[in-house]
Amino acid sequence: MSVIERNEYGAIGVNKNVIEKMIIEDVLTMKDSLILCTKKGKVVKETRTTWIDPDYYDAISFTDKRGSEEVVLNVIVMRGVRAAEIADSVFELVENAFSMMRLDKPKTIKLKVRGVMSDVVSKRNIEVVRKNG
Repeated sequence: MSVIERNEYGAIGVNKNVIEKMIIEDVLTMKDSLILCTKKGKVVKETRTTWIDPDYYDAISFTDKRGSEEVVLNVIVMRGVRAAEIADSVFELVENAFSMMRLDKPKTIKLKVRGVMSDVVSKRNIEVVRKNG
């Protein structure tokens, strides 16, 4: 599936995996505040390779249904980090990835906090949502 956007610059077609990869790379820079996880809250192990581990794609979901884009990220936040504060930073990263390609902001961005990391992961189910007009 790919996103095709027509704007004043012409038609832009971007593969869904490209968008997901850009978002993952940006979110991985925030490793002091959050860790990507699966939908069930299982931590995606950090690898020391130059390419992105395919397991990271379980942490993000991008859907485009008739011009209504939705990005969902599953994360575990570090102890002492407030979900609402980190959500704003993540939302900005996602919107910047779209604007870099001259695409409209996604209609909905969801950050699903699946747990809090201290010595062990304490399960949580918090959802922070940003809706763009």
